[in-house]
Amino acid sequence: MLGAFGRALVEAINGSSEVSGVARRIQREGYSLHLVLGCLQGGVADGGEELAPRPPQPVHKPAFRINGEDVTFLKSIGIDPTRSVRRRRKPGPMA
Repeated sequence: MLGAFGRALVEAINGSSEVSGVARRIQREGYSLHLVLGCLQGGVADGGEELAPRPPQPVHKPAFRINGEDVTFLKSIGIDPTRSVRRRRKPGPMA
């Protein structure tokens, strides 16, 4: 049943010139579109509890990690990530 509904949605999307035009524009920008369908019976999850909208999850910054290959590449182009950072001198009065 869910497969038939998915196929019907794809046909409806492909039949709309406006929607398919926007989808093509998104793909030209380098994004990949995915349509995910789910099905609940009567708005109740498997455990029997009612589903409420989830609050947005906080966005976590990814951890910055660098491996040996990265260090080798950076050094090959003149960047040494293992070197300590020098402080810039404040410009003094010109003589």
